[in-house]
Amino acid sequence: METINTAYQEEDRIIEERTHEGDELVRIMIDLNPHINILFDNNFNFIDCNPAATSFMGFKNKKETLAKFIETVEKGIPEFQPNGRKSETLAGKLSEAKKKGAVRFETIIIINGSRKSLDVEFKRIPYKKSFAIVGYIYDMTSIREHEIKLFRAQEKNELQLTKLNAVVNATKIGLWDVTIINNDPVNMGNVFTWSDEFRYMLGFSGLDDFPDTFEAWNDKLHPEDRGEAHNAINKHLGDKSGATPYDVEYRMRCKDGEYKYIRACGEAIRDKNGNAIRVAGAVMDITESKQVLLTTQKERNDAEEASKAKSIFLSNMSHEIRTPLNAIIGMTTIGIMAPSIEKKDHAFNKIEGASKFLLGVINDILDMSKIEANKLELSSVNFNYNETLQKVIDIIQPRIDEKKQIFLTTIDENIPETLIGDDQRLAQVITNLLSNAVKFTPDGGTIHLGSRLISQKDDICRLLVSVSDTGIGISADQKDRLFESFEQADARISRNFGGTGLGLPISKRIVELMSGELCVDSEPGKGAVFVFSVLLKYDAFEKNSPGRETEKERSAKINKSQNESVCDFSGKTILLAEDVEINREIVITLLEPTKLKIVCAENGTSAVSIFKESPDKYDLIFMDIQMPEMDGYEATQKIRSLENIPKAADIPIIAMTANVFREDIEKCLKSGMNDHISKPIDYNELMKLLRQYI
Repeated sequence: METINTAYQEEDRIIEERTHEGDELVRIMIDLNPHINILFDNNFNFIDCNPAATSFMGFKNKKETLAKFIETVEKGIPEFQPNGRKSETLAGKLSEAKKKGAVRFETIIIINGSRKSLDVEFKRIPYKKSFAIVGYIYDMTSIREHEIKLFRAQEKNELQLTKLNAVVNATKIGLWDVTIINNDPVNMGNVFTWSDEFRYMLGFSGLDDFPDTFEAWNDKLHPEDRGEAHNAINKHLGDKSGATPYDVEYRMRCKDGEYKYIRACGEAIRDKNGNAIRVAGAVMDITESKQVLLTTQKERNDAEEASKAKSIFLSNMSHEIRTPLNAIIGMTTIGIMAPSIEKKDHAFNKIEGASKFLLGVINDILDMSKIEANKLELSSVNFNYNETLQKVIDIIQPRIDEKKQIFLTTIDENIPETLIGDDQRLAQVITNLLSNAVKFTPDGGTIHLGSRLISQKDDICRLLVSVSDTGIGISADQKDRLFESFEQADARISRNFGGTGLGLPISKRIVELMSGELCVDSEPGKGAVFVFSVLLKYDAFEKNSPGRETEKERSAKINKSQNESVCDFSGKTILLAEDVEINREIVITLLEPTKLKIVCAENGTSAVSIFKESPDKYDLIFMDIQMPEMDGYEATQKIRSLENIPKAADIPIIAMTANVFREDIEKCLKSGMNDHISKPIDYNELMKLLRQYI
């Protein structure tokens, strides 16, 4: 009993949410359990039970059981138990379970005039932000009665034992009996007898496939439980005082190969010197109740592990967010107080760097949210592979130079110049791998970026990209957690190197969406090699037509054209629908050099009203999405539905919002908007949209 109580001492953490499917499954399992399950809240009010409890108490239905259970039980508890000890109250045992976490005991109780012998287990569990006490009650009356009969019938013949077995068959309880020869529990001549009900319990039909031998029983014991089963009976038989009980749980292999949980109990009959001359007892199948218990324990353990991982993640995330915020706030104060333009510019540069870092952290969180919701999608555009790599290198190079590291590249010249796929996501993966390599490689170390063409057929090619370093390396057990969400290879990494622990899980998912695989080869102290492959389309015509204008040439021409043109929108007016004052101020300040006239609306209702008053006045509308009174979607639909105003149908409406998921953009377009720009606002993107639509 001490072993069972000790196993339940650990405090359970409260897990508030369970899926409806999980709750329903547990309820079905409990309702089908032939043993009694009851539930008390944290004030020891009786709040739930299974049908077995109602049947046992003799009540008509569950409602009557809930109303009368505690009163009936308290009246049925005798003043003294059969062993002479004073009976404990129900409230007392519930209090003990609350304090210790779990308590198990046997008791006698009178129900409807009948004396019942019960094995009771109370266990504290998480429940609705507090706790509840769940009770598992086994009616041991039949077992105890049969034990007594066995003890009294030890001198009777085999016919009496057969009759007793017939009675036991109806109760689904198996019996066993061992006659001990020469006071030797391990004597090969000891006579074993197993009841047919015990055999049926395991799917065997009779003596042919389950003979009355020690070997037949021992062979079917689960290997992991065999030692405990042997120790339990040996301790009981070896204690001549009879004070050590025989009550043990173990698994036994059924005829079909499956295992069942068995609870066995019994007691020895001893001679005048205390030596066991015979031992008899009973067994019962507790598989159903055990599985419910194991399921609950597994759910608790899984929830605790998930909660622990997310707690560590949130702690890291708090650090990663607060660090750039501290820089932004601190440098803002320094900039305000700075007496010179140079110092103010220095503060602004620091604020810009910290802001970009913070935006990267937020983007990681958003990407992880989309991955967990299975909503991360890829775009498909034509892009120059070498230019994409160069952009990544340009981002990483300052950090490499800062740590005086050696950076090498090996790029296969056979890779098609123009590829078709999501260049931004591909760059995100390579950037993340290179960032990690720089982070975990000491000053003066070496980092290598390699890329080669694996296969090329029709218009499909497969690329292999590798990033290797001479850094700290990764152990075998760390590799198992490397690509798990909310985790890092080692808790010390976040303390020593920083980071959210989301980069690799995100990269892994992106690679998988590109029909590839991301893997790692590493040993502690010997650096690491990350390798991934991706499947991309390529434009054979672009590659084989040297006279055709390249992506780089087109971009250069566009940039030159844009830089040469004066962004002067004199005489043009836009309507800015934005409820946050500082956001309005940012847009107005950014667009001040363009000489645009800007009219502001603080919500969707106001935006519709202002447009209706002078529709021909406006050349474009920037529309926020989340606004009071009327959101941007509804405001856009209202404007587009103004049939008596011709301009309402074709005035450019551009979403200016922090809602940046693909489904958000699609919803904007579906509502009638022409385009989308995300917050924080990128100045170059803003200028591009103005040139396009005005």
